[in-house]
Amino acid sequence: MTDATVILGLLAALVWLLLASLHMRAAVWLLLLWIPVQGWFQLNVFDDSNLSVLIYEFQMVGLYLIFGVRALNAPGQFGPPSMIRFAIPFVIWALLLVPYSVYETGLLPTLIGLRTFLLPLPLVWIGYRAFTTRRELESVTSLIALQLVLIAGLTVWQFTRVSSMSGAIFETPLGYTTPGDIIRPPGTFSHVGSLGSYILFSVPFTIGLLGMSAALWNRVCFVLGLAGTTIALVVNTQRAAIVLLALTLPLMVVLTRRGRAVTKMAVAVCVMAAAGWLVADVAGDAFGRRVASISEDLNRTLYENPTLTLIDALRTPILGSGLGIASPGVGRVEGPANPSVWGGRAESIKWGEYFIAALVYETGVPGLVLFYLFLAAITYYSLKALRACRGTDMELLAAALLAFQLAILIYSWPYSPLRTLPARVLYWFWAGVLLSLPRLAAAKPAVQESIAARRTPADRMAALITERRAQPHASGAQRRVG
Repeated sequence: MTDATVILGLLAALVWLLLASLHMRAAVWLLLLWIPVQGWFQLNVFDDSNLSVLIYEFQMVGLYLIFGVRALNAPGQFGPPSMIRFAIPFVIWALLLVPYSVYETGLLPTLIGLRTFLLPLPLVWIGYRAFTTRRELESVTSLIALQLVLIAGLTVWQFTRVSSMSGAIFETPLGYTTPGDIIRPPGTFSHVGSLGSYILFSVPFTIGLLGMSAALWNRVCFVLGLAGTTIALVVNTQRAAIVLLALTLPLMVVLTRRGRAVTKMAVAVCVMAAAGWLVADVAGDAFGRRVASISEDLNRTLYENPTLTLIDALRTPILGSGLGIASPGVGRVEGPANPSVWGGRAESIKWGEYFIAALVYETGVPGLVLFYLFLAAITYYSLKALRACRGTDMELLAAALLAFQLAILIYSWPYSPLRTLPARVLYWFWAGVLLSLPRLAAAKPAVQESIAARRTPADRMAALITERRAQPHASGAQRRVG
């Protein structure tokens, strides 16, 4: 990390903190737009992963502080949702492990472990308070949808940077990953898997947005966003995203079970089919070959590797092996303070790749149980929010966010999405937004608000006269019924 990048990062952080204190919710929305493009800046501007990670984590901490100060003065307006209390047992357990962990792994790995597991949890609170009106939600989600078009364009551009004569890459954009002979572009992310995780969120999310009664230009943005994320899926060919989407989309139909929502789903499928057809010539047979390869290592991915790693983690079932020992980035610091921690485990299969095993490695079985208690509470209250949205135009969006939550829970067995970007932010934040959807759904759609705002004084006077004329007739009818 050079002095110039450090100075640039500090200046950006200070400017952002000033703006966030003045425009709190706008700072939240900026974080949502920053996460998808952070990897591109990391590779092409900062050329340093540490700085880019620190920037978004600084944004999170700053938001926590600002919302915390506001919540002290107006808890009803800025306070966290009541279900956040289910996170307290895990937080207490993790803090109780600190002395043991410092002895086993050292101070710095312990701090990394606390950051990995505890830092994202308050995003549920931030998401719950991120939007106060429907218009805010529609405007921000429209920008996210348009950003998906940009991501898709860059992904396709990266994919086509291949020599047609030899099939070898003659100009490799920074950040390319090429497993075998199939080109897998990362788009605006620093890794192809990160783009795959974002696609796993974006496909159901944009489908859910189509169910909202928004203005025409908003709906156009939502359609373009769905087409863009479909194109990125075909070109990126993330197998986990393909499999989980095959489960997620039918689940959305089951969760809604209403004609209007099913119709919107059918429209979304047509949009996805058209987008896939448009990019078919560019992708060639790469997508088909990746889908066909799913069965080749299915047993190893879903059973052998995670099971063997979990069995190894259970060698220390109560307290684990120390916070941070399996956290992302811990390999850049010195080894554990207690060398015996590594004993017999140097050949263990990728400690941090499997979320459940990593959780046992760092917090033991009690930590695993307490963490999943919080996840179960989020799922339960999300289901209640979905039921509260029944019959509204936000029902499909609520179903999409709940389906994404369930997909991440499944994804956490063979991989570790809750500890890496972008799922590390998306899961917690949009879980909070889902809890707030019943409140937003009760408000008038922005389309109706804009129509009402355009009514002239003469229109309002005519409506008032009509209403008063109808009142005597209504009272007389009530007397006859009595």
